[in-house]
Amino acid sequence: MTTKQHVLSQDGMFTAIERSLAMILFDSHGKILWANNNFVQVIGYKVEELKNMNHKQLCLSEFVNSRNYDVFWSNLRNNKAFHDKVERVKKDGSILWLDATYTPVLNEEGHIEGVIKIATDITPRETFLKNSSDEFIALVQEMTASTNVVHNASQKSVNDMKKLVDESKIVKENVEKIQSMASVVKDIAAQSNLLGLNASIEAARAGDYGRGFSVVASEVRKMADTSKNAAEDISSQLNHILNSVTVMAEMVKQVTENINKNSDSIDELKGAYEHITKTAEELSNII
Repeated sequence: MTTKQHVLSQDGMFTAIERSLAMILFDSHGKILWANNNFVQVIGYKVEELKNMNHKQLCLSEFVNSRNYDVFWSNLRNNKAFHDKVERVKKDGSILWLDATYTPVLNEEGHIEGVIKIATDITPRETFLKNSSDEFIALVQEMTASTNVVHNASQKSVNDMKKLVDESKIVKENVEKIQSMASVVKDIAAQSNLLGLNASIEAARAGDYGRGFSVVASEVRKMADTSKNAAEDISSQLNHILNSVTVMAEMVKQVTENINKNSDSIDELKGAYEHITKTAEELSNII
């Protein structure tokens, strides 16, 4: 291959690159020297407009005013190439995302003459990723909100169950007190029955003088029997109630334990959602 053929080959390669990619040339201070049609189309400025502009006019003010911008150009002036996706501002003010490579251009003495930038417009991809990330974050936040509602309802159920357990304990204590009172009534009835029996015996001994007293003693015994039966019936009913309260308290305890387990699971799910949201936001910032 001759030197001429080699030069033509290089020219052909440059033409191929220039035809398919966006290209722009800066001097070492960021002044724009040249731009191809592809770059003009993506940035929105005309070639004549770009030649009167500086690199910083195509960047976001936050980047230009940051230390990173000074470091960026300092590295280029020290012959350090740069490649990354960059955020730039089009003529209409909209955001342009470029997959860009900045390469220092050296003269024969090895000094920096300029910086050439070769880029590909990746705005559609970045916009899609950003929108997808935002939608995902919104979805996770909605799911987190729903989980919070369930969590709060679960906590309320736990609190209500605790109150029910406390109330059942009070009912149980009251039933036990009534049982004690019924037991006292049974004892009094038994004593009254015994007194009535003794009175009947004494009345029989008294003969005709004790007949009236005998009738009273008989009535006392009947009342004692009635009181005893009533007390036994009350005691039996209270036993049923006490058993029911005990069973209910045990069931409430089991339900409370299950709710607590579900509440723990909901807390874990909530934590997972929060972690996903944080990760998605970090990815969104990276994007």
